[in-house]
Amino acid sequence: MAAMITLLGLGPGDPSLLTRQAWETLETAGEIYLRTRQHPTVAGFPSFIQVHSFDDLYNQLPSFD
Repeated sequence: MAAMITLLGLGPGDPSLLTRQAWETLETAGEIYLRTRQHPTVAGFPSFIQVHSFDDLYNQLPSFD
């Protein structure tokens, strides 16, 4: 089975503002990768999702680029 990547926008910050499709995608994901955990919507994710972020890279490198 091939791996699948789904890109998902987290919206303006309130978890209740996620689209139904975005929420259904999160509910079926076993794990997700985030550019950063520093987004208010992350606090509303289903508790069973394994969340990975790239915050450590952004904190270590001298610039975003």
